[in-house]
Amino acid sequence: MRGRALLNLSERVTGGKRLQRVLPFPWEAAARQDIHTAVLAIHTFFARGIPLDQCIALATGSASPAEDDSTPEEVVEPIQATDWQGLVAQYRDHKISSGLIKQTTWDRTYAARMQRLVEATKGKTKPSTPRQLLELLTQRLKDQPGSRGRQVVVQQAAALLRWAVDNERLPQEWAPPLVLSSYTGRRREPKSVTTPIGVDDILLLVESIPDSRWRYAVQLLASFGLRPEELQHLELREGRLWCNYAKVSSRGSTRPRPLRVLPCDAWAQEWRLEESFSSTRMPPMRPGFGSQDLKNYLRRRPLWDQLRHRYALDGEKLVLYSCRHGYAHRAHVICDLPPKVVAAAMGHTVETHLAAYSKWCGDEVVDDAFDKAARLLGERQAQASGPAT
Repeated sequence: MRGRALLNLSERVTGGKRLQRVLPFPWEAAARQDIHTAVLAIHTFFARGIPLDQCIALATGSASPAEDDSTPEEVVEPIQATDWQGLVAQYRDHKISSGLIKQTTWDRTYAARMQRLVEATKGKTKPSTPRQLLELLTQRLKDQPGSRGRQVVVQQAAALLRWAVDNERLPQEWAPPLVLSSYTGRRREPKSVTTPIGVDDILLLVESIPDSRWRYAVQLLASFGLRPEELQHLELREGRLWCNYAKVSSRGSTRPRPLRVLPCDAWAQEWRLEESFSSTRMPPMRPGFGSQDLKNYLRRRPLWDQLRHRYALDGEKLVLYSCRHGYAHRAHVICDLPPKVVAAAMGHTVETHLAAYSKWCGDEVVDDAFDKAARLLGERQAQASGPAT
């Protein structure tokens, strides 16, 4: 089939007959990673003695083999034999007890999606394969291909199945496809990139907030480049403001850190937030839901809606994290601080920092950096040569 990836197996591998199959991927550079992952998975399954067409179906998540529509899909353990509610509870205990996530993260990010997964196994059309389960879960999101919500639904369900198979809670046939792109889908429109908020807009926003408690929260957010959730984890230590929030991820957890106002942010220094800090000045926020509570409050502020609309007209997306993005942007572009220093000040790894913020390194930023480097080099050369004699 023209334009599709072809899988070839030699006579030595198949025992005397050369085989060729069409894979459900376009033969183009953008699909290179998907093809690579699928071929590795096919090799793993084939080495276990699984028929080639079934290997392809398992690895790619295709409903049927690429060239043989007559091959029936193997029906695995009946859905009724699995206690999915109990399985989800075991998975939750594993995630929390192993330190991978916190209980608040499960409640906020996992609980609702896991419950929908359990409900999907109890419907009229009970899935009997991992592919059928993923298809059921994405059915209500069929008009949102490539969306973040759909990606998370598929990724979390696949992670549950993979953990259950690896730990012998489910048979091997319930292993999810290694390539999930056919379930997450591709976004039809370019994704809006969350953008740093400008200093002028920070000042306007702060002035527009009538409640001193929420105004104080936004000031802290913008001045120290905080995650919204970190507002509930601040304390003074010997006159210095610290953040004690521990963000847990697969890369580890963050450590407590002292907070710093950027040297270029005179407006933030004038607010004297560190000297005046008191937890009693903070707005009412639910533990673990500080970001959502602040978002709900700002949605009721007319200026916040106006700013979001204006940024959207420029193809940008204004969110709570825009205050944190703005801190990182000013740290590099105005203060010229190195990534390692800024990453430490913001409480994450250099890898995370570069992955999140390199997207704003456009031509203007690159040109400005080269100009600064040229000026610095010229000054050093002038100092080295010394005064003319």
